[in-house]
Amino acid sequence: LSIPGSMKTPCAGNRETVSAACTEEAGIALVGVHSEYPRYMEERGLGGGVCKGPGTIQGGPGQKHKPNVGYRLGRRKALFEKRKRISDYALVMGMFGIIVMVIENELSSAGVYTKASFYSTALKTLISVSTVILLGLIVAYHALEVQLFMIDNCADDWRIAMTWQRMSQIALELLICAVHPIPGQYYFLWTTKLANKNKAIGGELVPYDVALSLPMFLRLYLICRVMLLHSKLFTDASSRSIGALNRINFNTRFVLKTLMTICPGTVLLVFMVSLWIIASWTLRQCERFHDEEHANLLNSMWLTAITFLCVGYGDIVPNTYCGRGITLTCGMVVSRERSNQGIIPTLQKHTHTHLQKQKQQLTTTYHTR
Repeated sequence: LSIPGSMKTPCAGNRETVSAACTEEAGIALVGVHSEYPRYMEERGLGGGVCKGPGTIQGGPGQKHKPNVGYRLGRRKALFEKRKRISDYALVMGMFGIIVMVIENELSSAGVYTKASFYSTALKTLISVSTVILLGLIVAYHALEVQLFMIDNCADDWRIAMTWQRMSQIALELLICAVHPIPGQYYFLWTTKLANKNKAIGGELVPYDVALSLPMFLRLYLICRVMLLHSKLFTDASSRSIGALNRINFNTRFVLKTLMTICPGTVLLVFMVSLWIIASWTLRQCERFHDEEHANLLNSMWLTAITFLCVGYGDIVPNTYCGRGITLTCGMVVSRERSNQGIIPTLQKHTHTHLQKQKQQLTTTYHTR
């Protein structure tokens, strides 16, 4: 199918050469003819030439480019794939920094080397390099987000997308990912009341690496972003179309709820085991300088486990405010999970009973009439 010659848009000048750039075949799709993004590539090569008036092509040299729908679709799909790759790279660099940080702390606490040794400086330098790369990837990710916003809303100025919510999110992510142990040997005096030693006041010289290492676990939020971008609910066009018609926002919270509905046991098991291991290690880092019992990782895991189970034997207790905060957080998280496990089945049972009663009443009313 093609547009008849009498219906083609006339263009001044050389009709045979300009008409090919100013008109489109009716049977050619916007995206997907003999290449990945043909219309997208053509618009890039021709500058988005669209016939605007006699003898002029919009998007030519010295004029502002106005892309058509095909260009935006191809550009949007390319940005989606690039954003997914950037998010994957950011997660890899974040996890790499966390793993190197754990190795450095374990080797130094085991007495393999001191904080002033070359090996400690080398590992911390490696963490710093990975952190700089991670910050660059986060900036690149949000730059792609702004470009996608401009394409979706046909905006010409990137400043329209820079709302205070987006700027706050970017600043918060950069702040979270920028915290890491710095090369060098720096100590501070940490005093606390020892509950296991008749509440005596104890003070120890603790390296700053402890305070700078624990916040690095906040980088794990990148896992949720990768899960969202790789989820079929987010990548499938049909799911996104149905969600748009029903005003459903496919965010990380929605994806996690979907996973909880499909496989609740697996999700809870992975979450609880991961939280148990991370909380035990961080608790050990906070307590091992003041209490010899917490120098053993198994004792910290035992304390975290009895906190999870809300038993509280009292044989091992945290001394520092850091350790108490970690155990308090674990207790609150597990208590919330327990309440959800108890409330949700009860609500489902009451809802099912209520629906059965309504069904019986409707059936009785129908037969009576």
